[in-house]
Amino acid sequence: MTIVTDTHPWIWFLAASPRLSASAKVSLSNPSNLIVVPSIVMLEIKYLYNRRRISISFEEALQQIEIAANVLLHPLDISVLTLAPVELEIHDAIIVGTALYLSDQLKEPVPLVTRDKTISNSRLVPVIW
Repeated sequence: MTIVTDTHPWIWFLAASPRLSASAKVSLSNPSNLIVVPSIVMLEIKYLYNRRRISISFEEALQQIEIAANVLLHPLDISVLTLAPVELEIHDAIIVGTALYLSDQLKEPVPLVTRDKTISNSRLVPVIW
């Protein structure tokens, strides 16, 4: 299965944080799942680390993407921008737009790992939490 991850679940997964839900942990740990990390997630990690709000650095997070066989960094491109929903905050819109783009390409639902209530309540994509 292909899944997209939001910023905090990805940070919590990399840090082995107990804040990550059991369902999210199972999904992100499953080596048969393709985990797609939107580029905005990596930019948010860089931002949060530089402001000392998280302990995982951009470089550490990038290294995890580079060494994992089932993790893919997805660019912010016109395909994502076209599908990004305008009713969501810009970061959320890009992340949801990535899931919508992949769903369109794969012709199947692509769930998003997030605990964000605004995204969950929008019902634009299936949510794992």
